[in-house]
Order: sequence, then structure tokens, then C-alpha cells
Amino acid sequence: MSWFESMKTRLSRTRHGGSAGPPVRPHGWAQRHRGLLSAVVVLLLGALLVAIKPWENCGAGLRSVDADEKSSGSSYACVGINLESGPMRENDPFTELEKFIKARNDEAGNDFRTIVVLENFTPDPKVDSQPIDFVKHEIQGAITAAWPKNGRAGIRLLLANYGSNATHWKDVAEEIVAAAASQHIVAVTDVGVSSEHSRALVAELSANGIATIGATVTADNMNVDPQGKRIDNFFRVGPTNTDEARAAAGYIAAHGFRRVMMVRGTGVEDTYATTLAEAFQSASKVPVLFTKGYNSIPLFDASREDYLRNLFRGYHSDICGAKPDLIYFAGRGLDLGAFVKALAGDGACEGLDSVTVMTGDDASTLAGKPLPLDKDIGVRLRYTALAYPDQWDMFAADPAYPTYKKNHDNFVAEFTRRFPRGGLWDGAAMIEHDAVAVAVRAAGDNVSADPVSVPDVVRNIDCNSSVPGATGAIAFDRTTGNQLDKALPILSIAPDGSVHPVDLVWSRGRPLNTAPDCGR
Repeated sequence: MSWFESMKTRLSRTRHGGSAGPPVRPHGWAQRHRGLLSAVVVLLLGALLVAIKPWENCGAGLRSVDADEKSSGSSYACVGINLESGPMRENDPFTELEKFIKARNDEAGNDFRTIVVLENFTPDPKVDSQPIDFVKHEIQGAITAAWPKNGRAGIRLLLANYGSNATHWKDVAEEIVAAAASQHIVAVTDVGVSSEHSRALVAELSANGIATIGATVTADNMNVDPQGKRIDNFFRVGPTNTDEARAAAGYIAAHGFRRVMMVRGTGVEDTYATTLAEAFQSASKVPVLFTKGYNSIPLFDASREDYLRNLFRGYHSDICGAKPDLIYFAGRGLDLGAFVKALAGDGACEGLDSVTVMTGDDASTLAGKPLPLDKDIGVRLRYTALAYPDQWDMFAADPAYPTYKKNHDNFVAEFTRRFPRGGLWDGAAMIEHDAVAVAVRAAGDNVSADPVSVPDVVRNIDCNSSVPGATGAIAFDRTTGNQLDKALPILSIAPDGSVHPVDLVWSRGRPLNTAPDCGR
């Protein structure tokens, strides 16, 4: 008998008056608190499952990061390249499109080429300006270009997410570079918004020999790395901010505006706003009376729109005093919405019944949303757009019209085989279609599956071998990677959110010149 058992027997005999009966065995703590212990175990297991849930839900090529649950409806986001086409957060709004992509990818066979669509697929409304529907239309445009009815076999699409404000660009760059060879990546397309983060990401991909074809990125410095060196493997199918500013300046001068002021975003990270403001200041043929600046910083206790609308209210007296006939807004579409609400609805100005507000392409994110433009001060809203589905109807008198119109109509027919026509009005599907169409051409022209061989193939898409796109003939300047002779629709947004054509202009004053020197 052990010492412990001996002592327990002695104690038992003492308690029972020296009787020789069996010792009493008191219940242990676990037995006496069995219910409480079970509850604790359940809670601990639940906490453990919650802790590992993001890692379980993020598939191959993705990493889990924290997200703003109140804004996005999820406590986590998956960033990286979505190799399995699974959800990138709880209640993922892109799930159905991902399922379609996965089904088509599975049919590609072994001799495949992959095109990556890079965007923010887990936006936070407090920080990010692009709405969910705009991004959905981009994916739909990519699908239309990748898998037309009579398209090239063996094309795969993968979505890559750099998260809110492109904060996790390094994670995405690492995952894309790691997957480039095994996934036979032809190019990374789209890139989302112009910012210092997205610029650094493009530079990193270029340094690893991967071609990037920008769709919606218009900042002039997107083809220059943060150290000022040219990013060799970057191309874009959309215009630059200089193109947009020149188009706006020409429109302003032609329509007799004489009193111009500017409101500009000044955030260091937002290169879209800063380069748009600089380009307009240089291009404007009418002197700018004065400029007001704002910084759209993210806040933990207020939405971006609410904060900025309150800030813009402070501009009222300045605007009433200056009485501009046009205000150029160099900032994001979400910020523009806050500005026009404050301008139109915060009291009348003596001698200023109405004013025109003009801006860049990010205003397309307001398409379809009602705006209070007809209140105390009437606001006429104009913007230079990346694309518009009926833009070629403004071009019917030009000899090149039949070709451009035919290419556009072919795109619309392919798009509406799968998606509602209503998804075309913000131009997102058209411009991303054209970026992916370039990548599809590069895949077809290239005999190698090595990603580093692709940039030279894209560089050969010039004025004499253009890609027929929904937004026009796509050709690149070999020195800058920018598109040659981009068509720019000037559109208006009505109070009910409907979009209407105003004019069509060209980045260099004319359609693509197919002479050997591209008309330089």
C-alpha cells in the first residue's frame, strides 16, 4: 500500500469512529464541477475554431488578414492569388463569379495559360471608393474576353486580392511571383486604383519579369517606380490623367467657362488625385481662381463620406464669394459624391444659382446612384470616362467609325450572352475586357509558357498590330507602355443617377494612326 493510500485509510477510520469499513473517496474537482468543466471546454474549443477559421477558409495562394467586421461583414479577408477560386471572406459577394471561373478553369486542360485579375475584392467602405458592383462588372468583362464563344482554348482566369487600400500589396506580389511559373501566368491585369501601394506592386512584378496590363489605373506615374525608374513591363489600356485633364481643359475652353476653381485630394498615397490635379493645373487654358485641398484619411469612428461632407460644408462661403462657373474636382468618386451633396444642399449663394462640376473617370463609381444635384445650388456633373457603351454613336461621322462600332458590338453580344446589359453603363466591363483581350492576344502569339517571355510580346502590339477592343483599337507606345490615341467619352450624371453622353474626344486629337511611325 502506498503512503498516500495508507494515510487516506487512517483518516477514514478516524472519521468513522475507528470502524474498519472501506475508506471514503471524496469526489475530485472535475467530478464535482462536471457541467462547468464541459462548458469551459466548449468555449475553449469554440475560441480555437474561431482563431483558426480564417486560415481554414483562405485557400491555396491566399493569406488571412484582419478586416473591419462592421464595414465588410467579415472579421477576416484573404489576400494573395486565389488559386482555388474559393471565397475571400465571409458572405463573399463574388462567390457566384468565382464558381463560374473555377468551372471554366477546370476545362482548360494541361496546356493552359493564366491571366490574373488584380483588384481589391474585400473593400472597406470607410477607406475604399470602388463599389462592389463596379468590381463585379470588371470581373464580368474579364470573363467575356477570356472565354468568348469562339475563343482560344486553354485560357484560365484567377483573381488576386490586395485588400483594402492595397495595403497587402507585398503579400500579393510574393504569391503571384511564387505561382507564376507553375500557373503559366501570361499577365496581371486591372490593378484597381492608382496609389503608392499599387505602384509598388506593379514595380515588384515587373522586377520579376511579369507583365502588368492596367485597366482603370490612370495616374501618370504608374509606369514609374517609387525611386523614379521606368517600370519596363507595365502597360495600360486606359488613358493617363494627363489625357483626361487635356480633354477636360479643351471642353472647358470650348464651352466658354471663364471662372474656374479646383478642389483636389492631397493624400500622399492617392496618386490618382494628386497627379490628376497636377495635370489639370498644367493643361487648363483658363486660369484657376483658387484651389481647396482635402485629405481623405481613414477614420475609426466615422464613414469617409460623412466626414468629407462635413468638411466640404466649410467651402460654402469661399465658393459663394468666388462665384465660379466651373469647379474641377481632382479626387475619388466617393469623395465627389460627398462634395456635390454639400455644394447643392447647404444653402443658396447670391448670384450663383448653378455651377458645373467636372472631374476624372473615378466618377463612374457614382453611375446609377441618385444624387441631390438640384437643391439650393443646381449642379451639372461632367466627367471624362474610361468607356461608355454607346460612345461610338458620337463618332459616326468619322471614316473609322464602322470598325470601332463593329468591335464594340461584338463585345456587347459576347457580354450579354452571360450578363445583363445593365452591367455596362459604368464602363468597368469594357475597359477590363480590353486589358484581358491584350493578354489573350499575347498568349496566342507566344510559343513559350514562361512568364518572363510575355512583356516583349505585348510591346509588339503597336499601331500596326492593334487589338480590337470594346473601347477602341488598342496599341502601346513602346517607350512609355501607355496606350496610343485613346478615345475619351465625356459624360454627365443626372440627379437620378443615369449617365448621358456629352462628347467624345481623343487623347491626341484623333483616332489611332496606322502609319509605320504611328503618326508621331
